[in-house]
This record gives sequence, structure tokens and C-alpha cells, in this order.
Amino acid sequence: METTNNFKLNSFIITIDGKEISLSINQVIYIRYLEDIESATKMMEVQITDSNSGLLSLLRGMERVYIEIEDTIGNQIGGIFTVYDIQDRVSEGTTSKATILLCTSDFINNAAIKISRKFGDGQGKRIDKIVTEDILKGVLKTETQLTSDNIEPTFNKYSFVSPFWCPFTIISWLASKSIPIEGSGASASAGYAFFENKFGYNFKSYDSFSKQSIVKTLILGHEPKDTEEVDGENILAIDKMRVLTSSDVLKGLNIGSYNSNVMTVDLANMKYDETKFNINKYYDTVPRLNKSPKPQYFENFKKDTAATRIMSKIVDTALFSKGTHTAGLTKQLSQASLREKLFYNKIVEVSYFGKFDLTVGDVVQLDIYQGRSRGFDKANSGKYVISKVDRTYYSNRDMMGTQLTLVTDSPGA
Repeated sequence: METTNNFKLNSFIITIDGKEISLSINQVIYIRYLEDIESATKMMEVQITDSNSGLLSLLRGMERVYIEIEDTIGNQIGGIFTVYDIQDRVSEGTTSKATILLCTSDFINNAAIKISRKFGDGQGKRIDKIVTEDILKGVLKTETQLTSDNIEPTFNKYSFVSPFWCPFTIISWLASKSIPIEGSGASASAGYAFFENKFGYNFKSYDSFSKQSIVKTLILGHEPKDTEEVDGENILAIDKMRVLTSSDVLKGLNIGSYNSNVMTVDLANMKYDETKFNINKYYDTVPRLNKSPKPQYFENFKKDTAATRIMSKIVDTALFSKGTHTAGLTKQLSQASLREKLFYNKIVEVSYFGKFDLTVGDVVQLDIYQGRSRGFDKANSGKYVISKVDRTYYSNRDMMGTQLTLVTDSPGA
């Protein structure tokens, strides 16, 4: 176990031809650990240097790698990975270095498997059960943790035939059609996210994040004395915040976020269907992270305003078993796409040096205080979901820094 300023490298073991080779922190140039709500699995990359053992000359790909990194209070990141690529091999005199890219075994297996079979019998099977029981456990044989806290039950059932799709492709396709049981009436939106964080796989509706508790308050700038928080465990001081995008109206117009029309043709029966969408009707019913009023500029998009985007889609209900409920399929296609766009309405990045307790899918409160007056920034403060975790160690600074990407579907205070 080797310690740096804010973390310990407990284990770094590469297995080559059945032989375990341990690496020390002195052989590491940088380590990068990644979680992403848009990625099915977590990833890592490590740049290492070698001058004596000849380790790098032995690497061919598909080696097993175990990495365990721990912060100062016992939070751990890492896991078991597979080498899927080796890049930037450089040799200078007696020293060589290379960057090894790491993924999980599920990621490799997913790329190697193409599925042509039926899922769900008769009137169909609940989508969350298809994802966990039939695909993750049944097809991928995953050893990654699956807990009820991270798998949200779906209201709707499906029975369909996969046309030589990869497992994660099927899950992504099903996620766009999944409706949560909770609030499954008029207020529920189609659309789930599938991702892996440090606790295992997650399959959750975009609506569900609005109901999650805040796990930590992130603060930029000094908090005014009259509102100081006593519980320091729930506060994290961040070093920097950057707004990547905020209510990109032009993009919203182009992709039909405010007024759109989705037209579908079913190849099975050549039936034509059409679904119109208006943000004013939808925004008031969808669960949101922040309870702020509807943006005033939405009023420019009345119900009778021409659609800013007309989308055409081909569907094939022949993929579904006879009798399976497919009513509202066009609405689900439209709604899931727009719910996902609303989820990423504002995107910010924050960075800090600190603990590893936060993970993708956590909900945090971001409080920003500006200038000498330490005035509260209402425009950018509020509740956010962590959509990406990027933890990086560089040997020349001897610390592991963290960059979080935060997203929110609504203005804050």
C-alpha cells in the first residue's frame, strides 16, 4: 500500500499468462477513473513506465488488471478490468512507457455477443426484469452488483425479438420505452438511464432523480456567516465551476424541444401515426429537480405554433409478440427523447481535490457565492445530478483531482 497526498494505491496487479505482476506508484505516470451516465460501464486508463522488468513488452491485450484506490477516509474506487488497447508506446534508452486502456469484462462480452431471440412471453415481461434477469444475468452472465435500490421497476411490459443486437443496444432501446411504476399515470415520462457507478449497474427513470435526496452540498466561494452549515460532512468546497451549456434555445429549436411533430409508419401493417408535442403542456406535468417557475420564453411556443422540427420514424411491431401492448409507441418515442433533452438542460463542470464518496447518479446541491459581497448566484445554483465522474492522478502533482459533470432539468433558486 502506497500513499500520496490524498489517496492510497492499495493494489495495482496485472495478470500475464497466469502470473501476477504488482506495480508500484513509482511506475505510474497517471491514472484516470471514469464513470458516465451515458456509458453502460465504468472505464479506466493508466500510463505506466518500466525500466527493469520488461513488463510493457509482455503486454498484448486482454490481460486482467486489478486496481484499488482509497481516499483518506476509506472510500474506494477501481475494480477488475481488462486491457482492451495499448497506446503511445515509447522507448528511450532503458526506459519505456505506454498507456493502457481498461474496460470491464462485460464491456468486452457485450461487443462479442449478437442476440437473435425472443424476450418476454405471451403478454410480455416487465422491462426491468428483461434487463436484469434475461440480459445482464442471463446473456452477459455479469458479476457486477445488481441491487433493488438501483433498479427501478417499470410499469410497462414488452415481448419482442432482438434482430442480432448487442446486449447493451437492447437495454438502450428498452430504456427509451420504459415508464416508471411510480407516477405511471399522466405525470410519468418514458425514458430511463442505464449506467454503472461504483455501486454497480443502475436502471432508473429520468423522473426518479427529482425524488432523490441531496447527498452533499457543493460550495464555491465563502458562505455568508448567517447561513453557514454546521455539518461539515455534508459540505464540499469546490475549486472551480464552469458552465458548459445553459438552455441552448437554438439547439432546442433545431431538435424540437419546444414544438415538434413525430410521424411514424409501422412496417407490419403500414399504419401511419402522428404525435404532436408542446413544451407548455409537458413542462408543468414532468417531475423536475428544481421547483422554479416555467421559463417565460416558453410562452413563445403556443400549442398552435408551427413545429420547429418534424421527425419521421420507421417502427416494426412485427418485432413484438402478438397481443403485446404497443399502444402509445409513437408517444413513447417522442417523450423519451424530449425527456432526455430536458434532463441535460444545463450542464456544468466542477473540480476539486478531495474524497471519493460521490458517484454518478447522486443528486447534489450546488451553491455559488460571488465576489467580495459573496452574493448568492441564483442563476447557476440549485439541484443537479452527477452525470460524469472523472478522477485523475498525475505523478508530478502527487494528488488525485476530481472533475464532476453536473446536469439539471430546471433553473435553481
